[in-house]
Amino acid sequence: MNERKNVWSWNFTIITLGTVISAIGGAAMNVAMGLVVFDNTNSSMLTAVFMAVSLVPNALLPVIMGPYIDNHKKKPMIYGFDLIMGALYIAFGIHIFNKSFEYIPYMLFSIITGVIGSVYLQAYSALYPDLIPKGFMQQGYSISSMIYPTVTILMAPVGAFVYAKLGIKWIFIIEGILLIIASLFEMTIKISESYNKKQNKFSFAMYFNDIVEGFRYLRKEKGIKNLYFYMTMTNALSQGTNLMTLSYFQTSSFLSTTMYGLLTSAETFGRMLGGFVHYFAKIKDKNKFKITKTVYIIYNLFDGILLFLPFIGMLINRFVCGFLGVNSATLREAAIQQYLKPNMRARINSLLSVAITSGVIIFRLIAGFLGEFLPYRTIALIFAIIGLLSVHFIVIKNKDNINPLFMSAKLKEAADKN
Repeated sequence: MNERKNVWSWNFTIITLGTVISAIGGAAMNVAMGLVVFDNTNSSMLTAVFMAVSLVPNALLPVIMGPYIDNHKKKPMIYGFDLIMGALYIAFGIHIFNKSFEYIPYMLFSIITGVIGSVYLQAYSALYPDLIPKGFMQQGYSISSMIYPTVTILMAPVGAFVYAKLGIKWIFIIEGILLIIASLFEMTIKISESYNKKQNKFSFAMYFNDIVEGFRYLRKEKGIKNLYFYMTMTNALSQGTNLMTLSYFQTSSFLSTTMYGLLTSAETFGRMLGGFVHYFAKIKDKNKFKITKTVYIIYNLFDGILLFLPFIGMLINRFVCGFLGVNSATLREAAIQQYLKPNMRARINSLLSVAITSGVIIFRLIAGFLGEFLPYRTIALIFAIIGLLSVHFIVIKNKDNINPLFMSAKLKEAADKN
């Protein structure tokens, strides 16, 4: 039997195409939603509340839905939710076609799509590793990491242009059509999923036990637990820093909103290029922890000095962070998802999703509160110091638990082939 030469199997090609198609509309939608709320309320507080409420489903649902997803087929969920979301976007676009902006209906729509999207993401994350051919996990996640940065660079300005010229109603309709197209692609995935059929008969006791089992598994797997704890901290701190960066740009006499957009583009471009390089890179297992640890240190150092640099320095800073960040993220994600058993992925990934979302909400509020009393640059520096301490105490001090996750990849691939 001939060994596969590359990652592009039928299933991986289809899921990649579906992801690209849905990401095209999603990138435009993300830009437009923030703009339409702020433009029509002229209130950063109402915009912040809108964004926070939109995150609530991600903070609540994953842990509840994780056991269900683990014990049911995920492919029908993926194409089914894309189909439902597509229909909802088109319906809402038609509904607002000749109507003025109304805050509550937009928020309700955001909550509904947030609920569906939260469950969809857990099913997608649980199935995705099984769609990558054996031996190509790093390349698969490298490609995955390039999709959204690449699409964002191309579609964010397009989304802003369409919003300015045609209004958000057309973005809703276009996104709906793209999601339906993506679901048609996803229907053609060829996979025989294994799941526990006994769990199809619902039982509260059994369901609660599944949730508890996820916590027990995470407590036992100290390497994954520590990496997930660090990911919660770094994402929460990063979002607080981003809020301070936005506030600094909006209140500075020599910076502007356009320059802030360029800053975001620089990091996004770094992520895209980093993912491209990582696709071809051959990194030895013994070096993966060292690379990951070094990237974490550099990222926090760069976050701390960002707002003290001239603008050109800021652009270089964000590009480097984007380039390095996507590489460490790919190494981590490939190692963890390959290590987790298929019937545990949704539960464990859901715990991370809930932890990160909760952390982001909390640290955004903390950053916003501190921003009323302290300089924005000082707050960003404090967050960076906390980040560096997190690297030392959560990652470096737990090397013996985390390093085996990276070292096990080749051993597991060999076992799967046999």
